[in-house]
Amino acid sequence: MGNKYARNILYIIPTKNWGTKERFAFRDILLAQKYGYNVYLCTNEDSYIAQLAIKSGIDIIAFKEHFLNRFSSFHKHFPINKYLKNIKIDLVHCYDFRLLFSLSFQLKTENLTALVITQDHVIDKPLQHFWYKPLISRIDSLILVNKNLKNDSIGNLALPQKKIEYFGVGLSNEDESPEIAKNINFDLYKNYFLAGTFVSPSLESEQSLRPLLSSLKVLNAKNPGGTKSKLVFISVIEFQKLEFLPDLMEFIQQEQLEDDILFVAAQNAGEVIPHLDLWISTTSNELVEDFAIKALLAEVPVILPRNFCSTGIFEDFEGVGETYKLLDARELKDKWEKAILGNAVYRDKARLYRFFLEREHSFKNYRTSLLGLYSRVVLRRGRLFREK
Repeated sequence: MGNKYARNILYIIPTKNWGTKERFAFRDILLAQKYGYNVYLCTNEDSYIAQLAIKSGIDIIAFKEHFLNRFSSFHKHFPINKYLKNIKIDLVHCYDFRLLFSLSFQLKTENLTALVITQDHVIDKPLQHFWYKPLISRIDSLILVNKNLKNDSIGNLALPQKKIEYFGVGLSNEDESPEIAKNINFDLYKNYFLAGTFVSPSLESEQSLRPLLSSLKVLNAKNPGGTKSKLVFISVIEFQKLEFLPDLMEFIQQEQLEDDILFVAAQNAGEVIPHLDLWISTTSNELVEDFAIKALLAEVPVILPRNFCSTGIFEDFEGVGETYKLLDARELKDKWEKAILGNAVYRDKARLYRFFLEREHSFKNYRTSLLGLYSRVVLRRGRLFREK
């Protein structure tokens, strides 16, 4: 039962994935809940975030797919009018940019309801046409997951800079404990070079993992520095529940890598990262994985798919990792070998920059900034549209 005197926030994240965006959203929801807001989550009922939300006592609203126009990715639609009638929603926080115009249109007459959007990707085209402007102007605040998206947001949305926010990733290693090794003794693998990667519970195919395995086979045959690598697959669910596991195991056996793979099921992958020597991101739909930042905070070097955001990290924090062309097993092998031979140097660089990383991506600063933003946009709407 919610507090009838508290403000109500509707979070909208239509997804079955469990990636950086979903982890950000769930963290925001828990923050708001902890600080006294009544929170409602609209998402796919069978998603992993829905399972976590139910355990945390959060009300779930089932998301059902609608389209205003199937030929435009910007016209995805979710009707919220019925929820606005039943619940006085003070703020809507959406994590799917494709719902922007639908939400803006529906909230045009809801003057006291603030709209906050979290953007985690590049906008495909300029949206400054005259019929878009009234809808874009309905945004009270746009939160960027990566600071390199700012120019893209200003140029394509024509939003004023005062409406664009970047708080960092908002991660902390304070709550991480290396005691995850209750059922896995990492001391047994201290002579190996441990490289870890995250396997999402929504992943439908093993294809994105094959370059990793191919690189591992060539690398261990070469045995650079006299050190063999072991690849650590990390998942928040048991691997037996992954539909593509038989295909993955077949490929592992085909490459004769059975002894070089370690499967770790951990609800918080961050607890495994301190045991690793290297973090490798393999996701194609995320500019920079939050686990990569968490690895750098744990002084673990990273290898990231090459894009303008990941290269931006290495321009700011030179020498803490490498980039590679996604799905390019040969380049990945070269960068992996480089990380093995120069691991001490990479770790020294990560240690050198850790203070600056913590300052930019501090959870404490993120928490203060987000809660301050929520209060600010709601109060601003109250002042502008209060009854005369």
